[in-house]
Amino acid sequence: MSTALSDAQLANGVSSTDRLGILRALEKKVLWLASWTIHNANHLRSHPDGLKVGGHQASCASLATLMTALYFDVLRPEDRVAVKPHASPIFHAIQYLLGHQSRGHLQQFRAMGGAQSYPSRTKDADDVDFSTGSVGLGVAMTTFASLVQDYVRTRGPEKNAPATPGRMVALVGDAELDEGNVYEALLEGWKHDVRNLWWVLDYNRQSLDAVVSDRLFGRFDQLFTNMGWRVETLKYGKQLQSAFQQPGGECLRDWIDACPNSLYSALVLKAAPRGASICYRTLAPAPALKHCSAATTMMRLQP
Repeated sequence: MSTALSDAQLANGVSSTDRLGILRALEKKVLWLASWTIHNANHLRSHPDGLKVGGHQASCASLATLMTALYFDVLRPEDRVAVKPHASPIFHAIQYLLGHQSRGHLQQFRAMGGAQSYPSRTKDADDVDFSTGSVGLGVAMTTFASLVQDYVRTRGPEKNAPATPGRMVALVGDAELDEGNVYEALLEGWKHDVRNLWWVLDYNRQSLDAVVSDRLFGRFDQLFTNMGWRVETLKYGKQLQSAFQQPGGECLRDWIDACPNSLYSALVLKAAPRGASICYRTLAPAPALKHCSAATTMMRLQP
């Protein structure tokens, strides 16, 4: 695990502003490299059979910021991460920048001998903590890894225990919460007072094959709270926060919070000008939003 920026900040007096600037630059490199890896696999590499390789580019983009911050600034040597399966290219790009992955493996992404479709401890050459190819299992494994860590620290030889317990981090795709084993692990963690466990839910309302159920997501906060978790929700970026400060911004925020996932998914259509027109038709049913500058700003933010 890398703590390069944190160490540099302590040793060389790197300011918070410089630190964030460095992280943004690294994020761009990570996202570009992950996108190139997918593009190369699908369009540049030879394909005698003509089959599409895939690579889940959107799922990668949704975690680029978070994983850059984790691997370059937050994680400690004793921490372990279960990366959601579809973010594999982001993980491999980060490992390449850290010197743990080769260009050849990236060029052979999803091919024999190359970087794996999903992080694998047995098949990948870089620093994989948990194999997460089976959706939902990586999430559950972090719970039991944390419980085993506590068991070893309390019952094993004291001299072998690290001074600080490691944090077990799961980067969870929202569709992974359809898997029953996740809730079995959640219950086991509550029964045994699990600690040093982070589950980061990448909630983007859209899975690979369907729109995520609104009814299930509406229960998550209370479900985790009831199991003894501290729940922190990070929902709005700076652009939307700025839109909320404009006339009608409060109405816009209320509309987004109440908008069903099936309707909200129309806002991310990339085709222009069709995307903007769909955005307008989607917002139009709310009379308070028809002429508010906040809604107009939101339409300008569409791809």
